[in-house]
Parts: sequence; structure tokens; C-alpha cells
Amino acid sequence: MGSQTECQALYVLLSNGQADATLFNGFYSYTMARADIARFHTTATPITFTEKQPAVALPSDLINLHTLIYDDRVLSDLELRELESLNPGWRNAIGSPVAFTRQAEPAKTVEVFPVPFETSPPIIPVHGLPTGEDYAPGNGMAIYAQQLAGDCLPYLVLPIALYCLQREYVRESPYMDTAFALMSGQVGKTLIEMLWKVHQP
Repeated sequence: MGSQTECQALYVLLSNGQADATLFNGFYSYTMARADIARFHTTATPITFTEKQPAVALPSDLINLHTLIYDDRVLSDLELRELESLNPGWRNAIGSPVAFTRQAEPAKTVEVFPVPFETSPPIIPVHGLPTGEDYAPGNGMAIYAQQLAGDCLPYLVLPIALYCLQREYVRESPYMDTAFALMSGQVGKTLIEMLWKVHQP
């Protein structure tokens, strides 16, 4: 993994020592949460789903939930109103889940419809994550989501350092340089777009 320390060292180097190191942590946290960076940290988390359990607790470091997979099927993401029009008694329905809603539960929790009629087997990913050969089998469930990562992937060190430089040089300071900030942001964005194309299967 790339590290925050490596990003900071590059950030200081590219600024020729002008960058304020005390501000880097804030810039780094902001950059890691950007949608174009966070998408590289998408993970698939297998969970064991208990019979007649409607709620699914999401990982605490989740940024953006993509979907849930159940029985090799992507569940539909429905609003509460849609579920109620589909089935007024949706909370009491039992069967194989076909949808989930984010609106019926507190933050970091979703509720599935209908409630599973059986307990799913434990999923033990042999190859790393439950994708490809480890795809959630049978009535297994997996959460696909972007998660907040402390350290970035090694190939993201340069674009993240450039995004941090962009924030450094647009702020009010003796060496404020909006042209350099704009260039840093554009180069960082170009690198991210190139890496994302390579990253796609």
C-alpha cells in the first residue's frame, strides 16, 4: 500500500519546501474522500445473513454503498415509498430478498425485502474478495461499497499529492499560485482518469 507519509513527502518535494506540512493531514483526508479517489477503494464484504433478519449493518468506514448481492443477484435499491406501494406489508414478507432500502433504518443500516427465509452459509473468500471465483454463492450475501481507507493504493500516491498541492496553492498565503494549483489539479485528474481505465476489468 502507498502511505500518507509517502504522499506527504512527495507533496513537500513538489512544492519545493513551500507547502505548510501542518495542513497536509486535512488536505489528505479531504482528497481520500473525493469520489474519484474513493472509487478505487471499493471492497466486497461477505456477511452471514440470519433467517428472518431484515436489517443489514454496513461497515463503519463505508463512504458509498454500491449494492447488495444475494443468491448471485444484485438487489434493487428502492425508496421506502416504492416498497410500500409494491407491498404495504413488506416488512412481514418472507422469501428470497430482491430489494433493499436505505430509508427504513438508522444510518449505516439497510433493510432487505423480503426477509430471507433461511440463514446463509458463511462465505470464506479463498482468492481475496467475494468477486470472480469468490462471488457470493447460493443464498450468500455480500456488500459492495466504497470504504474510507487510511492509506492509499501505491499508484495513487502521485495524483493524491497533486490534489493536495492544488488545495495548498489556492489558499491565501505568501506563495499563493492559482495557475500552479490549476495545473496540479488537472494533471492529478488526468492521471486518475487514466488509472481508472486501466483499473476496469
